[in-house]
Amino acid sequence: MTAPRSSFVKVGYQNPHATNGLTLQVLILPNTPEEIIHGNIKENSAKYDKWLYTDKGKDAPAVMIGGGDSINDHIDDIKDLQNEGATVFAMNGASKWARANGIEVDYQIILDAKEETSTLVDNGAKHRLLSSQCHPKTLAAAKDLIVWHLEIGEIEKLFPPERVKKGGYVLVGGESTVGTCGLCVAYTQGFRDLHVFGYDSSHRDGKSHGYDQQMNKTMPTTTAKWAGKDFQVSIAMKHQAERFHMYANMLKDLGCTFHVYGEGLLQTIYHTPTKNLSEQEKYQLMWQYDVYREVSPGENVVDLFIKRFLSIFKPNGKIIDFGCGTGRAALKLAELGHKVILIDFTDNCRDNEALGLPFIQWDLTNELPTNAPHGLCTDVMEHIPPDDVETVIKNIMNAADKVFFQISTIDDVCGGVIDQPLHLTVKPHNWWKELFIRLGYEVEFAENHGIASLFYVSK
Repeated sequence: MTAPRSSFVKVGYQNPHATNGLTLQVLILPNTPEEIIHGNIKENSAKYDKWLYTDKGKDAPAVMIGGGDSINDHIDDIKDLQNEGATVFAMNGASKWARANGIEVDYQIILDAKEETSTLVDNGAKHRLLSSQCHPKTLAAAKDLIVWHLEIGEIEKLFPPERVKKGGYVLVGGESTVGTCGLCVAYTQGFRDLHVFGYDSSHRDGKSHGYDQQMNKTMPTTTAKWAGKDFQVSIAMKHQAERFHMYANMLKDLGCTFHVYGEGLLQTIYHTPTKNLSEQEKYQLMWQYDVYREVSPGENVVDLFIKRFLSIFKPNGKIIDFGCGTGRAALKLAELGHKVILIDFTDNCRDNEALGLPFIQWDLTNELPTNAPHGLCTDVMEHIPPDDVETVIKNIMNAADKVFFQISTIDDVCGGVIDQPLHLTVKPHNWWKELFIRLGYEVEFAENHGIASLFYVSK
């Protein structure tokens, strides 16, 4: 069964007596333990008979209302769409906000499993769509509710066997935030023209919502950067903003059209053309796509690294994984008792299992803040812009005495999901070998695999 995702986030702290600030890694946990969520699903699926089923296609648009403060800028736009026949879906407390502003709510959608979420139930909406993972008190507070189920692994094992046998219900995608789940709910109900309001996923003027919502005021926040702008965000909303792009593209492939209103982190990510993204933003976006993390080149080559080169290392030798990606290679090394340091361009690349290993988010075009006797750099160099290749090699070799490189020598296959090339320096085996030598390094081992080149380089 898939567990709610935990993550680490970087938080800055400035001691008033210190010259430079301190960056701390803080572990962020899901707001409800997995075993409680499973208990909620089991209890609610047995108690409530009215479940969400798929519906036929609709010609009318669907209005999706989130809680971001920008909804206050678009009240008339929402009313105009409703007057034209749109169906309104409101997330959480946005339902009461909408009705207070003269907007009829067809469906209120709630996902959160916290007990206090029961205060958000709006019995003034026409219908209430509550997730089976919600606290039983939340469902008890709702009149005439429809239960929907979030697709989380083997969830059907928690359902009554007779309901599973009967079938017909729908499992809804969207992961851990009600906004992305809401899009998928609307899709299951046959809507293909989606108008999205208030999905800011960031604070505006210090406010997390377009209305007062006490239960969110104590949530920890951090700063997210995109397209040259800084946004104050909660961790969950940062995740939603980054994943929205992926879900929107998936639903577009299924025939949906999107109209995204307002200003915030999510809208900025969605509306910024991928050709205008910085290299870091490009990969921050790429790591949201599961297809990009299906294959871990470092994991595939680490056995060769261990067999051919690691045997000459001391067992306590520190190893830097330059461009660690998923972190699966580093995990193998750590399991063998080696001290590893993971370095990557973005903070969202690592698998859950690798989040506990030492990690530094770093741009390899800058001199590294750590060093080690040994290094591993797999399928990184081909991603570096041509003008930065020599600088990156020098920075890597300044940080480690000996480094094992695997470099792809062919074009990438994943960049198409964001319409941008990922392999920017595609060169043959001998070009890379001669470059290492020209820069003054010794190539102790070189092997041409056709689609990739392997090198063991020392100072």
